[in-house]
Amino acid sequence: VALLPIAIAWVGKQIVDAVVDESRDETVRWVVIELGLVVAHAAVQRTLQLVRDLLGLRLGREVNVSILEKALTLELEQFEDGRFYDRLAKARQGASHRPLSVVQEGFQVVQNALTLGGYLVLILAYSPLAALVLLVAGVPTVLVEMRYSRKAFQLQNWRSPSMRKLGYLEWILANNQFVKEVKLFSLGGLLLGRYRGLYDAFYEADRRLALRRAGASLAVSLLATGAFYGCYATVAIAAATKAITIGTMTLYLIAFRQGQQAFQSILSAFSGIYEHLLYMSNLFAYLAAQPPHSDAAPRVALPPLAEEGIRFEDVAFRYPMSADTVGAEDRWALRGVSFFIPKGQSVALVGENGAGKTTIVKLLTRLYLPTEGRVLLDGKDVRDWDTETLRARIGVVFQDFKEYELDVQENVGIGSLTHLGDLPRIGRAAASSGADEVIASLPEGLATKLGKWAHDGQELSGGQWQ
Repeated sequence: VALLPIAIAWVGKQIVDAVVDESRDETVRWVVIELGLVVAHAAVQRTLQLVRDLLGLRLGREVNVSILEKALTLELEQFEDGRFYDRLAKARQGASHRPLSVVQEGFQVVQNALTLGGYLVLILAYSPLAALVLLVAGVPTVLVEMRYSRKAFQLQNWRSPSMRKLGYLEWILANNQFVKEVKLFSLGGLLLGRYRGLYDAFYEADRRLALRRAGASLAVSLLATGAFYGCYATVAIAAATKAITIGTMTLYLIAFRQGQQAFQSILSAFSGIYEHLLYMSNLFAYLAAQPPHSDAAPRVALPPLAEEGIRFEDVAFRYPMSADTVGAEDRWALRGVSFFIPKGQSVALVGENGAGKTTIVKLLTRLYLPTEGRVLLDGKDVRDWDTETLRARIGVVFQDFKEYELDVQENVGIGSLTHLGDLPRIGRAAASSGADEVIASLPEGLATKLGKWAHDGQELSGGQWQ
């Protein structure tokens, strides 16, 4: 495909010369040949586009799956860290198309380099100086593009927290979870005003950058245009003085124009790759993230105790990030907590808001690791348990439980995935919890879809969800 444009240009020269020579048969023959080359070029281009589309679909899937797979390996405290969310948002920004763009533009570099090589042979035969002028004239344009690509990347990174806030405001204004309060408390005007203010600030920053970029790009592009028309003039004069044929002039003009464009395409592809790699650096940084305790000093494992039950030994916990705040030494969620709950005993934890009741559950389920002390299940430190095995031992319903827009059977069954398809077991669980009365009132029982995202979904009241 890289050599076909050169062949088409050379055949074009033959057509012009045949016309000048008034040769009907030669003209028809070369036109037919050019038609065949153009058809071949179109077929190859379509095939390449198909390959790019399929590659894009596959690569987009792989990158997004990698982002989600990485998310599954990270700890709860990372998801509660605003800086981590910024990193995640940056990683997802263009994650589907930028890796593909790097691959595509790499192929473009190779293709245009081959095309440029063919045109350079023609241009050098006419004038080595012309070849040098045409190539050098394209460099400033790319340098300008790379400079402003870097500025745009820095601008996007700098405002990533504000972009998350913008997305959050949009979510509140257009999500069924908030619509009641937005209407009852007349929050729409306030939130929309903040949304509009943020968006206007982004627009103004982008507008200034776009104006500077357009002005600089226009100035340097005039250099390339001037170089082309300088060469154009020399070739036209040579044809006018009969130094070369009209067909040869046509061939050289095509070579000048297409050769310069091929070279600029190469430089532009390098500029594009540079820009894509800037954004992909966020993706690489995210994928390289490690759980917060992965680089901690090795822990001395104590021998397990001969007991069955739950034990907290002088446990203290401080939520992440609080160590950097004023007075952090007093802001412990738990401090000096010790207790033992033997197997078979039922215990209720009672305390004021913020006393640490939920924190205790998070430490037991190893969503957090204690800052001090240790937590044991059946005499074994939760750090030494296999995470999957530990969490399979525990059933939790948090006060901020989530409503899954799945069918009823799945909403019950996700509490124990190994029994997701066990209808008798799911029925017993529903009956034990009292949910069977709610399920009986639904149009399709366990098969009823819940929530309003699906057109046939059934919405439940807050109490019914519980």
